[in-house]
Amino acid sequence: MYQHLYVAAVLLRAAEFKVSSVLVESDEDLEILSDTGHIYVQVKLRADILGWSDISDAMDRFASYRALHEDGTRAGSARFVIASSAPPRPSLIEQMNDPGWPADVTIEWPDGRSRSDNVLPWPRPNVIDMADHVRALAERLPFAVLTPDTLMWKLAGVVTLAAAGQPPRTDHQFRSTELPKLFEQLVIQLQDFPAPPSPYREQEDEPSLTGHGPIRMITGYSGSGKTSWAANAALHTAGTFIYFDAQDIPGGGLAAGLAREVAARIYQESGGLGEVLLPGASGAEILQSIGREQTADEPVTIVFDNAHKPPAADVAACIRAAKGFGFVLLGQPGRNTQELAALLQIGEETLVGWSVDTIAAEAASNSCVADPASCQMLLDQTGGLPLYIQNAVEIARTEHAGSLAEFCNKLAGLVHTVETAQEFILAHVIDALPETAGRLLAILSLSDIALSRDEVAAYANAVFGTNPTELAASLRRLRTAGLVQTFGSDALKAHDAARLVGRSRLQELGDVKAHTARVALKDVLAGSIRKRWEYRKVALYIRMLGEAGEIKTLVQFGTDEVFHEMGLWPIIEPHLMAAAFADDVDAESRFWALDGIVFNEMRKHTGNPRKHIDEMKRLTEQFELGGDERLAVGMKEMTLLAQEGDAEGAKRLMNSVRAGLRNTPAHSRIFRYNVASSMFFLGEYDVAESQILQVMDEYFKLLGIRPETVVGLNPPQLYPLLTKTPTVEDDIKHLADCLDLLAKIKTAQGQISPFARLHAIKFYAMANSPESLIRVGQDLVDEFMNRHDYIGAREIIETNLLPNLLELKLASYMIPVRSHYAVVLAYCGDFPRADLEMERLAPYEAGLSPQGRAELTEQRRIIAQLKRFGPPPQLQLPDNLQQRMAAFRDSITNNAPQGQRTRIGRNEPCPCGSGKKYKKCHGGGG
Repeated sequence: MYQHLYVAAVLLRAAEFKVSSVLVESDEDLEILSDTGHIYVQVKLRADILGWSDISDAMDRFASYRALHEDGTRAGSARFVIASSAPPRPSLIEQMNDPGWPADVTIEWPDGRSRSDNVLPWPRPNVIDMADHVRALAERLPFAVLTPDTLMWKLAGVVTLAAAGQPPRTDHQFRSTELPKLFEQLVIQLQDFPAPPSPYREQEDEPSLTGHGPIRMITGYSGSGKTSWAANAALHTAGTFIYFDAQDIPGGGLAAGLAREVAARIYQESGGLGEVLLPGASGAEILQSIGREQTADEPVTIVFDNAHKPPAADVAACIRAAKGFGFVLLGQPGRNTQELAALLQIGEETLVGWSVDTIAAEAASNSCVADPASCQMLLDQTGGLPLYIQNAVEIARTEHAGSLAEFCNKLAGLVHTVETAQEFILAHVIDALPETAGRLLAILSLSDIALSRDEVAAYANAVFGTNPTELAASLRRLRTAGLVQTFGSDALKAHDAARLVGRSRLQELGDVKAHTARVALKDVLAGSIRKRWEYRKVALYIRMLGEAGEIKTLVQFGTDEVFHEMGLWPIIEPHLMAAAFADDVDAESRFWALDGIVFNEMRKHTGNPRKHIDEMKRLTEQFELGGDERLAVGMKEMTLLAQEGDAEGAKRLMNSVRAGLRNTPAHSRIFRYNVASSMFFLGEYDVAESQILQVMDEYFKLLGIRPETVVGLNPPQLYPLLTKTPTVEDDIKHLADCLDLLAKIKTAQGQISPFARLHAIKFYAMANSPESLIRVGQDLVDEFMNRHDYIGAREIIETNLLPNLLELKLASYMIPVRSHYAVVLAYCGDFPRADLEMERLAPYEAGLSPQGRAELTEQRRIIAQLKRFGPPPQLQLPDNLQQRMAAFRDSITNNAPQGQRTRIGRNEPCPCGSGKKYKKCHGGGG
């Protein structure tokens, strides 16, 4: 984009400096022919510093061009310019000052003093500043109907096509004689489009305006950004676009209105408008006449807004008459839109909405404080629709002192005091539904995941006694209105944007019915999870437990490590905190609620674990709780004392807990793991290593495999080999913990354990422990970085950590992992992408904790240092790098948390590599 804006600046100055032609290539090359001769330009956008390696290829090309001028192949004189956004390195400046530097080569940069020719614009340090310069030049053109912004971006789009050799500039060339006509054409193409918002924020995976068939239909609620998308895309897409709004045009006058608009645009400059608009000719006849004259080389696309307003048959008739034109139809979901799609035999497309990063940028630009979790919450509440988000951010700014998190929490609890645009707009759609469809939407709005049709049927029957015929009719109405989305052939859910209004309608049904709906959804989810375990199902199930008031079940979850691993603690914590100090809850439940709280505090190094451990001890003594409780509180206090560096206290507790330990192998393993962990915190690494290796060996034997079995196998192949005991899931997780601790011990001793972390990741994946998987994955990245294997570190983040973050939406890890990724990119020398990643994270900064902001600042400092001095050399990798990376990528990609286990057929080869059939080998034990 920087290079294309630079060329746009040259074109806008061409008449002033008597440029006769401008030739633009796709590889940053630009050639200008003027009265003073040929100027060859290489345009460079660099994040920080320009080095010899950046320009060596250009210097070689300059030499070849110079030879062509010297031998007369090309006429006239030649000069050569490198236009750089960044200053040269000191070493390059020394080369430039050397007598041997070519006299006809100049390097220009923003703060430089060398000036080759006024024909060329002076380089700017970044894309934004270059755009400001082009905008200022565009303001000098006499086209008041267009904003300079609009003209600038459209001109940059034309340059992009010319660089690629697309028609009408297959020779890559702009001639000065055609420039006035070009500028006029751009004005004609764009003058009736509504101006897109400034700044325009792209939607996720935003489609292009052309190239998807001659007729397209984009549907979305009011506020989804359809018109803004089309207007912005028209700025950046080559070709002629005609905007037509059918908002207030009656069906009978539709063809005539469209014909007049199209004819006026096409024939405004060339004349002949009177010949086209012949007296007595109908609108359809005029469209047919104009359509016959259109050619494929100069395509014309009509953006037809509010296509849902006129009768569908009239819109379809206009489109059929206007053959030769492309159409992009913009409309809202509903019967009219559905009928139009059927008449034209086309599918409906939707805009996905804004991403979490875009929401953060919008919040920051409006002086709001936004963290990843609140941005994700707002995305879920609004469906990502731009207008709804903008309105929510404005309410957060004016009513909640800029706190996006506070507003989102109010919205989630339906206790906000200002009606949102989302509610106002969608209430009209929902109020028009039949009562049965409205009630169904109300209960579906509790679920943020897709449910199968059978699950929806069971759910609706449990709440309302809905029969299959009523259910099918209600679903048809909801789908036609765009309020329900389908996934595949069997699953469906309420549209995220509609769930806010739907939940308020559920409250209007009364507290009893709302409670019944929550209990029914909880029961449906319980059955669904038993059939197929999925992270988002479990998250919703736990949320429904809390909303249904089933605290005792939540306490049980709070003591299970898996639910801490899944990022579900924020859902569980409020309920456990309430139960831990409630007099009407029994002592045992209060104790185990505190156990879950302390576990989270110690693993996250937050809160006040000492206070809560003391309360656990008090409950144990006062109510004479059993051995399991004494063991749990003893081991937690032992570990806490070790973390605090109290060796004497920690060892005293070790002896005390050991004396009261139940004589079972399971209790012994857990105790010895905690002893090893405590010894690690105390710096007694040899003792810690000896203990953890013994415990690891027992877990391997318990699972029926050897350490060497794990090498080269991915979780789907490894899981069938494990001995299936009643505690297999816990044993997998505990073995992963042991491998992780061994790796930490080795690192602390200055040693390496090449497979410990990689194998820990595999077992964490099988144990559905995504937080530990990501944490250990980051440690593995650091291990690679310490060995200067930056390529390997990048592979781990790109193929394992980032995909898991996206899939599981673990907001607490988003900033640490992505800023870590930016540093890895910088070590790989990819500074533009490193800067871009840090730029995307900047809007979150105000919402981070002091520690989070300090980490982000430190990552920026590291990147700046790497830019200045460069990283240490990359580890020399073996010759078979590609094969190695492919194998590693396959291995690491399959380490995602496991949803449904892959079954191995009993007659298939055993994955252990023995050559035997599975039933004769590891499958023999059932």
